[in-house]
Amino acid sequence: MVTTMKEINQFFERRQIRLGMNFGLSRMETLLTELGDPHKELKYIHIAGSNGKGSTLQYIKEILLAQGIRVASFTSPYLIRMNEQLKVNEDEISDQEFIDVFRKLWPIIHEMDSKGNGPTQFEILTAMAFSYFSKKEVDLVLMETGLGGRLDTTNVIQPFLSIITSISLEHTNILGNTLGEIAFEKAGIIKSGAPVISGVTAGEPAKVIEEKASAIGVPYYQLGKEFRVSNMKRSERGQSFSFSLADRSIENVEMQMLGRHQMENAALAIAAVTVGMENIDEKSILEGIGAAKWDGRFEKISDEPLVIIDGAHNPAGIDVLKETLKVHYPGYKYRFVFSSFKDKNYSEMLHGLETGAMEIIITEFDHERAADAKTLYEKCSHPNKSINKDWQAAITEGRRKTGDKEILVITGSLHFLSLVREFLIREDA
Repeated sequence: MVTTMKEINQFFERRQIRLGMNFGLSRMETLLTELGDPHKELKYIHIAGSNGKGSTLQYIKEILLAQGIRVASFTSPYLIRMNEQLKVNEDEISDQEFIDVFRKLWPIIHEMDSKGNGPTQFEILTAMAFSYFSKKEVDLVLMETGLGGRLDTTNVIQPFLSIITSISLEHTNILGNTLGEIAFEKAGIIKSGAPVISGVTAGEPAKVIEEKASAIGVPYYQLGKEFRVSNMKRSERGQSFSFSLADRSIENVEMQMLGRHQMENAALAIAAVTVGMENIDEKSILEGIGAAKWDGRFEKISDEPLVIIDGAHNPAGIDVLKETLKVHYPGYKYRFVFSSFKDKNYSEMLHGLETGAMEIIITEFDHERAADAKTLYEKCSHPNKSINKDWQAAITEGRRKTGDKEILVITGSLHFLSLVREFLIREDA
């Protein structure tokens, strides 16, 4: 029996290596049945998408907190430690609570393992979230999918509202080779009685989601149609926009998170609370959007030199990162430090970075899924590329080189960013 957070972390790491990702809901349903189905006691907003899930969730959370609503949230992956993934309001689950909930599941895990039907690391963590939240007397739970939607571990819930943030080519070996196929998997979270808020605007995937909503018979609200973003204003320090949906219009919504994609994520959040909840006032919306921040997402770490970290973990994320840099930092030159998981489309990610980069520094980090620096270096065709297997040394080198009107941008895997962020904050303390 485990008794410390260190032992639980080691257990989860071994579990991830041994079982990996194994999609389907049968193990999750067995686990929850043995726990007494704690997920059935809660009220949910369910969020899926290729990018933007965490930011959209954070906007909704801040709006609800400003309104005085007690809200739980389940997100993945974590940036620094596992506890981040289970929160009530802004408070992470404590180490002792985490241990207590895990120990409650331990006999069930052991029994399922003995029958050859052991739950994955993510299934265990999701079940822990349900068990924990059911005891915390929350008004609702914001639940983010892990991967996909239809067969994702979280898809055992019955939400009162479903949100699909975006669709891009990701995990094609699991979700499908076209945007339409991936949209079909994401649309698997759509359930009877739960209106759908969608940020998907491209023809084929948008059609797939709209048709799923129509077939089930739930209201469907699409960005750019039923609700809109307009009057966008941007600067280095922030941005603002106007929002409209039916008879609700809100002018000059100010926010600290940067990028057009963040305005769209914020609009999804406003549409969600407008459609799904009564009596959310404009003051709470403005306060919540303005307060929201999400560590590791286009986050400025220092000014001298100017360093930004961003968890652009797929090609679509890289495109958004470049657009945000261009809009908010025109006239600057960009030097990138890059590393990635080997199961990501790192070739396309690197290809995206090559356009407009003054230099790309390739590195690696210690993780069983991490791509080695030599492989990444060979896939990079930028004329000014370098390799440094020591990621801390690579960042130190990048900071030393970065001068006026230049930005050091560190990007790739979110796990890599978690290491980087802790290192940079410690170095600057």
